[in-house]
Order: sequence, then C-alpha cells, then structure tokens
Amino acid sequence: MGVVKHGLDDTGQQRFRCRPPLGCGRTFNALTGTPLARMRKPEVWLAYAEALGERRSLDWIHEHLGIARLTAWRWRHRLLAPLTLQPAPMLSGIVEADEAYFLRSFKGHRGWKNGAPPDNRPPRYRGSGAVKRGLSSEQVPVVTALDRVGGLVEVVLEERRDEEIITALRGAIAPGSLLCSDGHGAYPKLAEETASEHRTIEPFKPTPEQKASGLSWRRPGVLTLGRVNGHHSVLKNTINGIFRGVSTRYLPNYLAWLRALRDKPDPIAFLAA
Repeated sequence: MGVVKHGLDDTGQQRFRCRPPLGCGRTFNALTGTPLARMRKPEVWLAYAEALGERRSLDWIHEHLGIARLTAWRWRHRLLAPLTLQPAPMLSGIVEADEAYFLRSFKGHRGWKNGAPPDNRPPRYRGSGAVKRGLSSEQVPVVTALDRVGGLVEVVLEERRDEEIITALRGAIAPGSLLCSDGHGAYPKLAEETASEHRTIEPFKPTPEQKASGLSWRRPGVLTLGRVNGHHSVLKNTINGIFRGVSTRYLPNYLAWLRALRDKPDPIAFLAA
C-alpha cells in the first residue's frame, strides 16, 4: 500500500505517510489541506464555531473562550473563506436582482502609517462617507439575486459593468425564470442568455394622500423588488451597523457568513461546511 500509519502528533492525531516508491514520502493527518490544519486549541473549536453561529464579537470570544483577539480574527477568516467557494444555488421562478453598494474600505490597513497608502486618498475615519457624490470608484457593488423559495446569490464586483453582472449570475438563473430588475441594461441581456423572461420594475412613489391615509398603497400580485431591497436593507444594517464596516478584501467572507447563518447550523455542521 502507498499510505501507512506514521505515529501520532502532539495532539494525539493519527499521522500517515505516503510510502515510496508509490508515494511521495511526505506525512499528513486527517486535517491536512483543510482550514483546521495546524490550528491550535482543538478543545475550543466547537465552542468557537458556536460563537460564530451566534455572531459573537471578538471581544466576547476573547473574554469567554480565552482566545486572543488576533487569533480569533484569524480563525474567523480561516473558517469563512471556504464558504465563499461553495457553488451558488440555482434560482428559478420569480427572481429579483439588484445591486447594493458599500464604501470601498481598507479597514485595518497600515499603509497610511507606513507611508504606502493602498489608495490615493486620505484615510477615512469611521462614520465618514464618500468624498464623491453618487456612484463612483469609492463604491463597491454587490450584485444580489434571490427567488421566492429562499435561494440567494451574492457576488462582489469590481465595477458595475454589464459583463461583470452577467458573468456573476449567468450560471445561477434557471431557464424559464422570470427575472425582475431595475432599468440596468445587463439584466435583459442576462435573461436572453438564460432563456428567461425579463421585467423592468419601475420605482413606485406614493402620493401624499396615500401616505397620509396610513393604508397600504401596494396592489397585491404586482411584481416588485421588495424582497431584494429588504435583503439589502438588512445586509447594510449588519455590515455597517453591527460589524461597523468591514474591509473590502474580506467582504465576500462576511457575506458568506451571513448566508450560512440563514440556515442556523449547529457547530458541527458549521465546521463541516
């Protein structure tokens, strides 16, 4: 056989060896090649995964689990990064699509102190907005598509261009779907490529009388972008409010984290994912 047992490591894990000439001669264990490889303190892994599932802060983890804040932060992204590689679900039926925008952030970057700023601008302090008005290079688009049975696809884009939007959603829309979006030209092209129907949803502004009446002015059965807009509202409140802004570099990790929490996984299922 090419693989044989090769003793135990310091934590009691069984090690194996690829025995020459059939193997490469290197040793490994069951965790080699996984995010848990070379992670210390295996006795707190499940407790840490439970804290992730409960969206605990780094301060809480440091206080209750005895893990240094920097270690807890590194573990967070070590475990979240593989979630971004999971295949996107196939959306079908009525699919709503739109983009959300977050300020391009270099949170935690030391370049301004070291004399090598990552962007040609002064550092932006917490709570301050963009310098330019409207959409610009200071904004990072996140294209979002969801259907009415819980399917969700989110992709961080570099720019709001037709090619990027179509590439991000091309494999996620089932043929025969009804794609609802705003007036952006990428979505009719996407619907044509995926053999789907497209509807442009015009924004509806109620009259002062409708607002004053206190009654709902929406007509039942009319297609809207309410679900995707509601999802974006929750997303922005979480990213900008609870997390107090995140670095653009790690934005896909946090989006994957929030998607995983929708299913409320137990700690073992979270580590398995």
